[in-house]
Amino acid sequence: MTEPRGPSPSAPEPTRGRGGRRFVLVTGMPRSGTTGIGSALAHAPGAAYLYEPLNAESGLRSVPEYFLLPDDPGVDERLAEVLGLHLRVRDGVWPTDGALRRTVKRVTGSRTRTSAYRCRFDPRVRTVVWKDPFAAFLVDRVVARHAMPTVVTVRSPEATAASFKRLGWSFDVDRVRRKVAARFPDLDAAVREDGWDAWADSPTTNGALLWRLLYGHLDAALTGLPGLTGPAAAPPPVAWVSTAGLIADPMAAYRRLYALAGLELTADARAAIEQDYRDEGTSEPSATRTHDPHRNVQQSTDYWTRTLDPAEVEAVRQITAAVRPRVEARTGPLD
Repeated sequence: MTEPRGPSPSAPEPTRGRGGRRFVLVTGMPRSGTTGIGSALAHAPGAAYLYEPLNAESGLRSVPEYFLLPDDPGVDERLAEVLGLHLRVRDGVWPTDGALRRTVKRVTGSRTRTSAYRCRFDPRVRTVVWKDPFAAFLVDRVVARHAMPTVVTVRSPEATAASFKRLGWSFDVDRVRRKVAARFPDLDAAVREDGWDAWADSPTTNGALLWRLLYGHLDAALTGLPGLTGPAAAPPPVAWVSTAGLIADPMAAYRRLYALAGLELTADARAAIEQDYRDEGTSEPSATRTHDPHRNVQQSTDYWTRTLDPAEVEAVRQITAAVRPRVEARTGPLD
């Protein structure tokens, strides 16, 4: 994990949200561990968890599509809604939800809505831990304009692709590619190769393409941001975290992340984090649940070896080869 780069004495004050609340962003590729890290940071006293307000199906109604970029219309308005803890969100009902779960969601609202209610109305909340993979392309905007401490999570491309395969997920990666290429015309990650259409049609390689685009964009955007390339008055508060490194030594990682976020790592918070990362045996993740409570976190980086066949592994590595070394230069080894 890279050392968190906190604000210098001359750094601007972070933008405060509703009620003067501080915000910390946890983002990265979908299926990269944002949920676990966001939950662990929310164990701090005075902290609460805000779940995916930029999710196009369960978040703010004003979000038109997955993965907004800084040049998209209305981005600053969407960020203002997040900071204002707006409650106009979708009900978050998914096709796989059973009848009881659908009923509960229609009554209480989506996970985004219930988490926003807590953050907005609980007077004890002083820090909002905004967990949102769909904010990943906005990190440089959030850091440069709002000085928001940010954690970028990274899981190996093989493990990410296996998770996409397990869940049957696919995103419109060509739309994302066009937007990334418009912002960074020379970015190798946004080059459309001959196999693109076939890759985009398979959840496994769709996940690899998105991994390549997302981290390629993040690396380019943050490399160009003052404070990450040479002296600057206000280094951006960004930490890149490998989930493999995090699992290997959770407490060392969270001491750094709590310091970055300005949170107090109390004895209760440490105990809760240790419980989150305990070795629970060999339970395999559910094929239908995005966040499986019975899953063994300790095995989340290697179960791909039982999920991907050799041809899929080769394709994933081919797709992500140009970006992976740049990412590992920030995170250390991803395996």
